[in-house]
Amino acid sequence: MKKILLSLGTLVVVGAVVAGATIAFYNDTETSTGNIFVAGSIDLKVDHTYASYNGVECVGDCTPTGNELIVNGGFETPNLSSGQWQVYPAPGILGWAVDYGAGIEIQDHAAGNPHSGSQLVELDSNGPGSQTAMSQVVSTTPGQKYRLSFWHSSRPGNNQGDNATSFTVKVTSTSGVIVNNTVEEPAITGSSTVWNNYTYNFIALDTQTTIQFADAGSQQDTYGGYLDDVSLFALNCPSNPSYPNGGVCSVWGERDLGLNDKFWSFPDIKPGDYGTDVISLHVYDNDAFACLLPSNIADDENIIVDPEVAASDGPLVGNPPGYGELSNEIEVFLWNDKNNNGVFDPTEQIYVNAGTPFNQIQSTMIAMSLVGNAPIDFVGMSWCAGDQTGPTVSNPSTALSCDGNGMGNIAQTDKVIADFVAYAVQQRNNSSFSCASVVLP
Repeated sequence: MKKILLSLGTLVVVGAVVAGATIAFYNDTETSTGNIFVAGSIDLKVDHTYASYNGVECVGDCTPTGNELIVNGGFETPNLSSGQWQVYPAPGILGWAVDYGAGIEIQDHAAGNPHSGSQLVELDSNGPGSQTAMSQVVSTTPGQKYRLSFWHSSRPGNNQGDNATSFTVKVTSTSGVIVNNTVEEPAITGSSTVWNNYTYNFIALDTQTTIQFADAGSQQDTYGGYLDDVSLFALNCPSNPSYPNGGVCSVWGERDLGLNDKFWSFPDIKPGDYGTDVISLHVYDNDAFACLLPSNIADDENIIVDPEVAASDGPLVGNPPGYGELSNEIEVFLWNDKNNNGVFDPTEQIYVNAGTPFNQIQSTMIAMSLVGNAPIDFVGMSWCAGDQTGPTVSNPSTALSCDGNGMGNIAQTDKVIADFVAYAVQQRNNSSFSCASVVLP
């Protein structure tokens, strides 16, 4: 016990002596350098990819320019002897890749004549996995307008009970799907091909664009759609061409909108006039909710003519001077045009029910959900000067129509000028957002 106590005492003494000296205890430091908080952003850009007025497409005086961009669009390579046909599996033929299926079947007058030259392609080739998709990647300029053209016929001698032969045409790029449509021709039981031309105008979104054709038939029976003379040219278009029946048409590629970017400019709207526009919205960096909202609506009465007075319009019958009614007489329908064809399909989402007055869009519009840096999303917009009937959320199968009788004399000579605002706001921490709550500057 004494020895132990002595040892403890010695330790205490030594400890007391050391406490008065300078000591370097073991230590370590880890530093997280340059920590950053950055306020996020929403970058919204808009395309105007399609417009029509009274059934006339907004192409103006666009003319093809430059060189043919499709390689081997007539399918003359590889060369076959007359009466022969051959299936070329992946990787395909000159210019064209096999995306899926048995391969690309080339015919040289084997079952019907080509549209031109000696050869054509059939997209439902012979054998298992016969339904084929083929594509070609071309170099394009973002924002440039292009025209894709091709010829389609059903395969002659179709005795398989098919009512028609069809295939899909799809134009895509990194930014998303630009064109996605199905073409279809009646079945041919005779021995001659019947060729019809199809044309699609589109605005390129990226430096490379893929053109794809794929069999869309219901059977793998070798009676597929014929394809020939595929062509792609850049278009030279005036900056502000006019429709044949009045009004300025204008389409553009992805951009931040400026003062001259107008969806509509019509100086002489008549009852029964109608139009369709397709735009695409792009958000970058963050997911967003988006709305398309009229703003700064200015209804101008212009002059008041006798039919307007008879329809209870104007200051003589109680309306304030300068107040017009046209924004209430233009009715609209907005939907998510997934396949970018300008036509509503009952499976597509409705944003604004058909028959909604232009000045009431904000109170009825359903917010769009956009994903940052994801493929583009297309919005179809149809308008009518009069009574518009058509699809609604509760009844999406109703056909779209425009009745000019619904536009009364009260709107004669009236003019409306309005902004049409694409508004985007972050999704995160904002789940209760609605378009009706937006306050525009």
